[in-house]
Formats: sequence, C-alpha cells, structure tokens
Amino acid sequence: MIIKGGQSNLEEARNYILAVLSILIGVLTVYSILRLTRNFSKCHQRARAVRTSLVVLVISAGLGSMHLLGKRTLSGFTAEDSNLFITMALYVLTLAGILYLFLRVRMLLGEREQLKELAYRDTLTGLLNKNGMDHFWDHCKSGEQLAVLYLDLNRFKSINDTLGHHAGDLLLEAVGGSLQQFSRKGKRHIFRVGGDEFVIVAKRCSRKDAEQLALKVLENITRNYKLETHELFVSASVGITMSQGRIDRKRLLQEADSAMYNAKQLGSGRYAVHKQENSLPPVKLVSSSRAQ
Repeated sequence: MIIKGGQSNLEEARNYILAVLSILIGVLTVYSILRLTRNFSKCHQRARAVRTSLVVLVISAGLGSMHLLGKRTLSGFTAEDSNLFITMALYVLTLAGILYLFLRVRMLLGEREQLKELAYRDTLTGLLNKNGMDHFWDHCKSGEQLAVLYLDLNRFKSINDTLGHHAGDLLLEAVGGSLQQFSRKGKRHIFRVGGDEFVIVAKRCSRKDAEQLALKVLENITRNYKLETHELFVSASVGITMSQGRIDRKRLLQEADSAMYNAKQLGSGRYAVHKQENSLPPVKLVSSSRAQ
C-alpha cells in the first residue's frame, strides 16, 4: 500500500511537471509569435518572408511539443483513472488556446495588411499614393537601375473648371484604370502623386525600354473619354529620367518632372528624356514623335 501510494504521488508529480511544461511551451510559443510579427508591415519583403517562415516553424514546434507532452501524460492513466478526465481536459484546452492565439495573430496580420493598403492606396484611382511612394523609396535597393516616368494630363485644369470636379474625378478614375495594366508586381510601380500627376517607376529598365513604355502609355492614355454626358479627347505628356549610381529620389523626381514640362512644350501626346552628360552641365532632351 505504501509503495502504491508512493507510485501514485510520483505519477501525480510527473503529470504536474508535464502540465507545467506544456503551459510554458504555450506561453513561449505565443510570445515568440508576437515578437516575430512586431512591425511586420514595415519590414522588407525578404524579411517578411523569413519571419513568416519562422512563425510557421514556431507554431509547428509548439503544437508538436505540446502534443507529445499530452500523449506522455495520458499514457500514465488507465481508462478507469479518476484524473484522466482532468488531464485530457487540460490538454485539449491548451491546444485550443494555442489554436485560438494562432488564428488571432493571423487575423491581426490580415487587419494590419488591410490598413496598410488603405494607407498606401489612392481611393479614387486604386493606384499607390504618396505614402506608397515613400514606402517604395525606403525599401528600394541602393544602386538599383530605375527608370522614372512622370506623367501629366493636358488641359486637366480647364476640364475641372469647365465641367466641374465630378467630371475631373471620373477622368482620373478612367486614367487610373488604364494605367493599372502597366503595373508589374516587383518590377513596375505606379503612383498618383498629385491631382493629375502620375509616376511610374520601373526596375531593371533600360532607357530604350523606358521610351517604349512611355509610348505605350501615351498610346493608351491619349484618346476620347466618355464621362457621363460628356465626351472629351484627352492627351498626356511624359518625362523620363534614369537612375545613375546611388538612388536619389528627390533628384529623380525633379528630373522626370522637368522633362515632362519640356515634353508639354513639344506638343501634346509626347515624351521627353532627361539626359545629363558628365562632361556637359546643360541638360539635353530627346523627344518622341506624337503618339498615335
């Protein structure tokens, strides 16, 4: 009887230790997930992928360890043991808690991504806005080859003044929808930076490719637009600049903007390339023929 009582006490102690270990593993798993998902949206794309993989590994390891501890605990009981129900209940509750926390973290990450989309997207056109552009520049690799295209609609102010802001918004919405087709995930990013001003940033893009892209954009944008009861012919002008060495966002935008104004002087539906030779301070411009 004494031996039986001693064995019973040892079993209870063992089960108690296993239960404490299971709870500690659960707490450590949750804490690790919260640490890994902190400032998740601000991380670079590669860092987010690494963190996501680590979260999956942590959850898998936590659930796996708790499952093994639960099986170890249950193996010490018989079907007639009075403590079996309590142990199984604790085991199931712990697993349910981890699963709930996992789903909760997943939901919070989803909400965070939705808030990020709202913060980085222009509500009218669906394109990225100035916040999205700042985020792009902040995460852009130094020295990466970029082509920056600055696009501006011609006669937009007169359309706004004559037909009203509602017609102007409809036009911007239509132009934004047309520009969406030129977006390429990880390669081309399109931003609305002003009333009728748009910026396209293309990665690993040569000057020749940038000029071809400008022509395609102009051919698509320069056309008739039906805005409710009005039908208007609208054209655009595009300025192009290329990154040289270390990326300077302010310089690139200023150069592309300057080239765009020179394109306007050449006529509607044209583009101009900003080219600065190292040996010559003046800026040279190369223009295209009118987009058909």
